[in-house]
Amino acid sequence: MAKKSSKEATSSALALDADLRIAAAPALRDTLLAALASGGPVGIDGSAVAQVDTAALQLLAAFSRDARAAGRTVTWTGVSDPLQRGVAVLGLNSLIELPAHAGVN
Repeated sequence: MAKKSSKEATSSALALDADLRIAAAPALRDTLLAALASGGPVGIDGSAVAQVDTAALQLLAAFSRDARAAGRTVTWTGVSDPLQRGVAVLGLNSLIELPAHAGVN
């Protein structure tokens, strides 16, 4: 359940939805798989995320791992407090690789 940004023509930029709980996991998975398959770098905007659970964080971790294995660059253009906290609580910092200076909202 993420939306492509206006930069879609030049990269696989996507904006994560505000609600990233388990009900959103299937759509998030499809979006992340499409971004991975599209080739090139992927920019993710997580600034709108207000609610996140383990299911979504597991998907983001698997996506980051798979992107790295494919030699793809993943950059974060924004990270909300709930997203930052969720990643930290689950110890997924090294997998998801949020920027240390993320624009935390």
